[in-house]
Amino acid sequence: MLNILDEIQYFIEDEERDLKYQLGDNFSIPLTTTPSIAYDYLNIDDVPEYSFHNPEFLKTESEEFPNKSDYNIYFNKIKDLCKRSLDDSLYNLPYTEHLKTIRPNKNLLSVVKKIFKKDYIPDEQLPQFGEFGLYTNKNNDRAPRVFFFIGNVGMIYILFYDPFHKIFPGK
Repeated sequence: MLNILDEIQYFIEDEERDLKYQLGDNFSIPLTTTPSIAYDYLNIDDVPEYSFHNPEFLKTESEEFPNKSDYNIYFNKIKDLCKRSLDDSLYNLPYTEHLKTIRPNKNLLSVVKKIFKKDYIPDEQLPQFGEFGLYTNKNNDRAPRVFFFIGNVGMIYILFYDPFHKIFPGK
């Protein structure tokens, strides 16, 4: 397996491009590195109900963090994420704290197609998607999730905010 510096050099010199993820990129995910966060594909306006501009993002509705808005909780989670290796974030943390890799369902694909401005994306061109929870309330319908994909050299591309856990609704 290439080390991270070799992988960066390969993309920049051999591919004659930058490291920004493009549909269809095929690369190994370096699990030993700490991730960097990118917002290149962030949903702001494409799908308003899953936008970080959604007014739910500013509400303080968490039972676990009663004085913090989803905005505050999100950035605390991002700060913690960037202190750990991808391996720890994906596999070695308690269930409520880890990143979860997922296979896209029709709800996720619908939003992703709008973000990438494509009517169709073949399965082999899709990146590795994931999600993390901000919290899950026991007494109401709040279970906000943040969706992302893992790109080149362990870059995490934040995609959108799902305030009511509608992409993968609970049972």
